[in-house]
Amino acid sequence: MWRNYLKTAVRNLMKRKLYSAINITGLSAGIACFILLALYLRNEWTYDQFHAHAAELYRIRFDYGEKDQPVTHTALTPGGLAPVMKDFPEVKHISRVYPLATTVAYGDKVMNENSFLYADPAFFNMFSFPLIAGNAATVLSGPNMIVLSETMARKYFGTTDIVGKTLKINNRKEYQVTGVAIDPPANTHLKFDFIASYASLGKNDTWNSANDYTYIQLASNTTASALQGRLTNLVKEQMGNATRSGVTFGFVPESVPGIHLHSISLNSTEPGGDIRYNYILTIIAALLLLIACINFMNLATARSAERGREIGVRKALGAVRGQLFWQFIAESTLISFCAMVLGIMIALVLLPAFNNMAGTTLKLGLGSYHIYLWLAGIFLCTTFFAGTYPALFLSGFRPVQVLKGRVMHGSGGSIRKSLVVFQFAASVFFIICTLVVGSQLKYIQHKKIGLDRSQVLVLSGENFNRQMLETFKGRLLQQSGVKYVSASYDSPVSVGGGYTIGNLEGKPADYSMNITAIPVEKDYLQTMGISLLAGANLTDADIQDVLKEDKDRVYHFFLNETAVKQLGWTAETATGKRMVMNGRAGTIKGVMKDFHFASMKSKIEPIVVFPEYEWFGEILVKTSGDNQQQVIAGIESIWKDYLPAVPFAYHFMDEDFNGLYKSEFRTGTILSTFSIVIILVSCLGLLGLAAFTAEQRTREVGIRKVLGASATSVVALLSKDFIKLVLISLCIASPFAWYAMHQWLEGFAYHTRLHAGTFLLAGAIAIVIALLTVSLQSVKAALMNPVKSLRSE
Repeated sequence: MWRNYLKTAVRNLMKRKLYSAINITGLSAGIACFILLALYLRNEWTYDQFHAHAAELYRIRFDYGEKDQPVTHTALTPGGLAPVMKDFPEVKHISRVYPLATTVAYGDKVMNENSFLYADPAFFNMFSFPLIAGNAATVLSGPNMIVLSETMARKYFGTTDIVGKTLKINNRKEYQVTGVAIDPPANTHLKFDFIASYASLGKNDTWNSANDYTYIQLASNTTASALQGRLTNLVKEQMGNATRSGVTFGFVPESVPGIHLHSISLNSTEPGGDIRYNYILTIIAALLLLIACINFMNLATARSAERGREIGVRKALGAVRGQLFWQFIAESTLISFCAMVLGIMIALVLLPAFNNMAGTTLKLGLGSYHIYLWLAGIFLCTTFFAGTYPALFLSGFRPVQVLKGRVMHGSGGSIRKSLVVFQFAASVFFIICTLVVGSQLKYIQHKKIGLDRSQVLVLSGENFNRQMLETFKGRLLQQSGVKYVSASYDSPVSVGGGYTIGNLEGKPADYSMNITAIPVEKDYLQTMGISLLAGANLTDADIQDVLKEDKDRVYHFFLNETAVKQLGWTAETATGKRMVMNGRAGTIKGVMKDFHFASMKSKIEPIVVFPEYEWFGEILVKTSGDNQQQVIAGIESIWKDYLPAVPFAYHFMDEDFNGLYKSEFRTGTILSTFSIVIILVSCLGLLGLAAFTAEQRTREVGIRKVLGASATSVVALLSKDFIKLVLISLCIASPFAWYAMHQWLEGFAYHTRLHAGTFLLAGAIAIVIALLTVSLQSVKAALMNPVKSLRSE
């Protein structure tokens, strides 16, 4: 019997080619997009859950705040924390992680590597990064030991059989390869190409600065709350007066699987995801599939008049409702199967482009059971959800009525209109969201942020000592097109916290304030275009003060206006006052205008810029923007005179700022792309309904044309009902879109406003799209020869 059902279904689909093409195309597009979004969302929701001990893994967060000031949450902790925690009974394993961009050399291969981590010996015992070669317990047990990812092993050595070989790191030390690890998966925040032993750094276990990430694995039969109690006592023991009344200072364990979507820490190893975006993309995935199914239902019920006579004859010949029901389910099954096959093929073809857009490395393989479950679920969903209602609707016709030409249009027509309204309400909703997200991203890119990041080249400065930097800078300034050169400890968009200012002139002796600070070279303010409200730029004499012996050293500090306001001073009264910051004594040289050094999701916080020549992570070269390639080539030539063994690499500072909003830009691109797909799939359904409507009204159109109606009036007649539905969709979608985008914008401390023009523009776009879609069939019907149409009718 099923064989007969399928044969009949094939004949029906071949007979109605436009109907079949629209259904299969719409469903396959929905299925393909659903698969891509499902892969992406699974990657997001399962971050770091693959570790065998995921439930026991925690990263220690560092919280600090002074009295009424906002509390800062950072993922960076002091290097001295781990050695103390190692003796906690609640801790089974502990490992510090220290990222550091590095130059790696083997033979004639010399490359700059950014995914380079240093870690303690327990790292591979804690985390499930399987080793191809090496012993997890010993690969990082001593200094100058290194583990490579499989990709890096093949890149440098051409094989993974490399244990015992050596690599030269930063042109200074030879590191012995002790292991090779399988490449980390895409869904981990600890991505690496190299992991070297932490002992190689030769760092002191100090509490004076926070530069390490500290990870622990809980011991059996213990809890995170027990560990938290131990950490609270540790703060009291180690920090002394830092725990006085009104001061927030402590360490908090954060679950590793929750870091990507739930951590509130700054300075993580990679930008975290946003759970709100995952919800949005989940809705988009479900809506795409739902709208494709709605198209099927609309078109199936719309053709009720055409199928009515067939159903009447079948029932008159003895067919029961159940047989007819399964006949229509067989048609749904066939359409779903064809759409499924086509959808999988489309997903496979588009996956590389999607990975590029989303910044992922997703794969659509059949090696895991969840892929089979997804595909089976999609197939059953589309078959029965899309096919059940039309099957029930069509199989319920009464033979006497349909054979007399009377088919029940009432309920079916109302439901079809409701479903069209739903489709276009979803389309309008996402049009509005796309416009608002685009407006906010444009606002971010063009808002004045208090410093000039344009045309600033960023070079690595870690291989330069003070004398090298001075001569290198002098030669660069002689180049045409180079305006300023300076250096800083790190990027203006990743400035670390952990500093405290105290001993402030005019303040009580016990007064202090936690603050963010960045060590810089003399010409930093001019290079970055940071304006002063009071005071003066650094001079050579100021730098000589900083270079003196420790006991005679005098620092010169620049505070931003937010810091000065929190201190209760004005820019003029603050200048010249004495202060101490983390043991550095000096005076306030000037007050800077506020500038953004973090994402616009957070308000501008107090910051100190001060000269210090101990170490520079970045060299900043401000160019005029003219003859850019020639200027870069000149800089590269000078670079090779100083560091011939270190590859020349640079990037523009704009890339650092855009990196702050990587998640927003990525989600905005995905949102706009799939919003377009939602609109196109909705239009496919509208196109099918318009074709059916035009076909049903062929006689009416012919009579109107014979009586003198113009083609324009006929097009307007056939289009107005659909435009009404789009207007209703706009009214329904606008409040929901306003609420959703208002909540999203509230996540930014600085954001654009919601304008009525955005909603009007979205409505206009939806109406134009609907008109273009409907007019394809309306114009065709209006231009048809009335004599021919009336004769055929």
